[in-house]
Amino acid sequence: MSGDPRRTSIRALALLAAFLLSVGTASAARPTGVAHAKPPARVEIERVGMTAPAGGPAQLLVAVRYPIQLAGQPLELSAKLEWPGRRQSYTWEIGERANAGAPRLPDRRRTFTFVHAIPLTGEQTRIARRGATVVVDASGALDLTGDSVPELDSRDHERHRVQSTHASRRLCGSLPQLRARPGERAFVPLPRCGSPVRWRIASRPDGGDAHIYKGRLVYRSGTHFRGTATIELTAAPRRAGAGKSTRPEPLSVPVQVQVLTERGEGAIVRAMGDSVTAGFGYYDEGLPMPFSELLSCRPGEGEYDDACSSNSTVRTNKKGTKLEYAPDYGLSNNVSWAAQWANEHSVKNYANFAVSGSEPKDWAPGGQLYATTKRIESEFPDYILMTVGANPLLADVLFGVDNMGCAVWSEIVGGFSECVERAFAEVELRANLAKLYRELIAKTSAVVYLMQYPLTVPSTALAYSSTQIAEMGALLNREIAAAAAEVNGARLRPVAPPHFNVGIDVSPVYPSRFTCSYLEYKVDGPSVQSDPTQDELEVDHPLSFCEGPGGGAPPWVISGDTGIHPSASGYAQMAAAVPAP
Repeated sequence: MSGDPRRTSIRALALLAAFLLSVGTASAARPTGVAHAKPPARVEIERVGMTAPAGGPAQLLVAVRYPIQLAGQPLELSAKLEWPGRRQSYTWEIGERANAGAPRLPDRRRTFTFVHAIPLTGEQTRIARRGATVVVDASGALDLTGDSVPELDSRDHERHRVQSTHASRRLCGSLPQLRARPGERAFVPLPRCGSPVRWRIASRPDGGDAHIYKGRLVYRSGTHFRGTATIELTAAPRRAGAGKSTRPEPLSVPVQVQVLTERGEGAIVRAMGDSVTAGFGYYDEGLPMPFSELLSCRPGEGEYDDACSSNSTVRTNKKGTKLEYAPDYGLSNNVSWAAQWANEHSVKNYANFAVSGSEPKDWAPGGQLYATTKRIESEFPDYILMTVGANPLLADVLFGVDNMGCAVWSEIVGGFSECVERAFAEVELRANLAKLYRELIAKTSAVVYLMQYPLTVPSTALAYSSTQIAEMGALLNREIAAAAAEVNGARLRPVAPPHFNVGIDVSPVYPSRFTCSYLEYKVDGPSVQSDPTQDELEVDHPLSFCEGPGGGAPPWVISGDTGIHPSASGYAQMAAAVPAP
């Protein structure tokens, strides 16, 4: 083990992080970053072009760059076609639902471009081809909570000359976000571009079938499919001239079809809880928190600021920093399991009020976040998404001196589960969970999805074996389920995340039936833990460890906090476990 300097440095970093996390406080931290993220981008009109001649009237193509927070939201555009010397003008008012393509994991875009297509008559086409002027007003408002007070409101006003067909050859109209019922067909005319193209389907959707028929894209979902179907249309424009030997890059237009039921289409969704719901370890624009910022981001004792969480603009835990949620509560960055579930099911009335570091008692009557709980109740949610219960227990268990001694002793004489259950009793875990659950059941009619905790093995948990950490998580999830069953088993619905493979034998907590060892040692599967944790596991279990995830896929756990919180890929696995609305 000492012969590998890289692994020695990793262990040293893990020891340092363990020490700092166990003794450091928010007031002792020295923030190096800015306090808040920069504001969202603004709406910006880019250019106005025309479709290629197609034996009839053309279309105006108005390209507008929008903030990524407006993905999937209603857009409004006004256009006026003017010709110098003519007293007559033509005006259009357009409302469309933005299509920014499939969200990424995480989505780090600040903007996306949507090209509005405006059909013209023959007379309007002739005027536009002579270089007419188009006056454009574009706007987009984000009102996620439906209170008529937009979280983001941006607009632009510009005057553009219509570009020639040649200048518009790489421009294609966008397709708005489509809606369909399960098993129902959705039809949409194929987009037109500034050059003649022939479209084909480059990627077919999950949960349905798509084909092109008589100039239209036809999609039909399976009768049991719920969620978002994404289709990619591509087309190669014709060569620019006879002497050209290089084939032009293909044009691409994304298509999104939201397959919804009546119950899901207008659902009001609120999220609350701790860092696993807030998406700790990611900034609001989807960038991961580096390890060097861990102390500046660690949730402080006392007042919470939700620093360095995907639903917050706060970047530091410096004393006096106030909690400030992102304008779209982290929906567009597609990090947290709550945001990914909402995006998959086209939830538009959404807010994620989770706060990293918070405990169940903070959200219950008398707690410092109870005002937020009351706000959630007053907004009449149909669904509440929540992960809460790990704090302060896991911090104490993983980094507390007394509990570390308990872990070491139990390795010798047994009784580890009793040790953990005593810790549960000391913080009144089940009582505090039940108090919060009763509040939500009494004051709302919502279905509450209680996401349980995935198995993550921090490289800083040096006093515990991976099996002990797995056992702790299983006991914690059992407490959550038991408290829910005591209060209301119908509306409080625990959701078990998929198993996050460790890459070693963690039985009897989870069966070990997989091997990637020549000696055929059995493990739980290819590891999806963080990179530093996998490095540690490979040193400690050189003969049996199974590295993963494989196939170039990213780990399901972030490295910036030494391997405690899920990554966007890990949250995707969790979101997929939650039933559709």
